[in-house]
Amino acid sequence: MENRGQTTFFRRAEKRGLSPVFGFTLIEVLVVVAIAGIVVALAAVNLFPSDVEVGRRESGRVALAIEQARDAAWFGGRPTAVTFETSHLRQWTLTGNAWQPDAAHDEALPQSLAVTALSVDGQPVALKERLVFLPDGLGIPFRVALEVRGLPWTVEGDAAGAVTVVQ
Repeated sequence: MENRGQTTFFRRAEKRGLSPVFGFTLIEVLVVVAIAGIVVALAAVNLFPSDVEVGRRESGRVALAIEQARDAAWFGGRPTAVTFETSHLRQWTLTGNAWQPDAAHDEALPQSLAVTALSVDGQPVALKERLVFLPDGLGIPFRVALEVRGLPWTVEGDAAGAVTVVQ
């Protein structure tokens, strides 16, 4: 069915020698611009995380790597350890009388993250020393001080084996 009012408009335009003009109304353009602005605003939050969000994510990755070493000791039945190097968190397994690196569980540390201190049972320990987890399930409290994008973060472990991230 043909729209009679629209057909009349086109016939009048043709009689005057004008071609009909099609386009968008100002309201339609404003709605599209508003929707695009909302999408860009939501995407910017995810594309450009704040320093706190990056710190939480990176310190959480360190905590997960430490928990993985703890779990490997508990469920694997052998002592497991981690060391903090300049660009890696390295996992070690005690095999016989020697510590062997476990390359499958090395965790690359980003340049924005620095391990600043390590303490075990309240005593400072050199960063090159191993943080050891025993298979008996009993833990010794530890604290790993981190700096992510200039903000201090801490990964703490308690005697029960719980590992937490603290800002």
